[in-house]
Amino acid sequence: MRRVIRVPEGPQYDDSYPLSQGVETETMVFANGMAFDNDTRTRMAEAATIADETRLVLDVLGAILADAGCTIADVVKTTVYLSERAHYDEMNSVYRQYWEPDEFPTRATVYVGIGSECRVEIDVVAVKPGGAR
Repeated sequence: MRRVIRVPEGPQYDDSYPLSQGVETETMVFANGMAFDNDTRTRMAEAATIADETRLVLDVLGAILADAGCTIADVVKTTVYLSERAHYDEMNSVYRQYWEPDEFPTRATVYVGIGSECRVEIDVVAVKPGGAR
């Protein structure tokens, strides 16, 4: 089973963007989030600060995960993309609020160019609940 996830909270990509918000399989969920404004095709106005942008991205990821029956606590791996190293501390101050202490997923942080004037993009991999432990 493979199902593409589309939630109203996330970017509504048209045919010019060959990507999905998320993909669910029998046991895993793969999702991507950024603070992308569908109307302007650029960073959302609400993403004024890096903290705001990080919060928006993680909230979108939460909605994508929920559509597949997961929560942020089911995430086992993240990749955080930042447009500048200077954004790291502010992003991290919000990121840490989304998981219980000592329950953080493994993470890589990469500094790259991000499209649409976004400064924060996060990919997640989650394991669906109910699997063998």
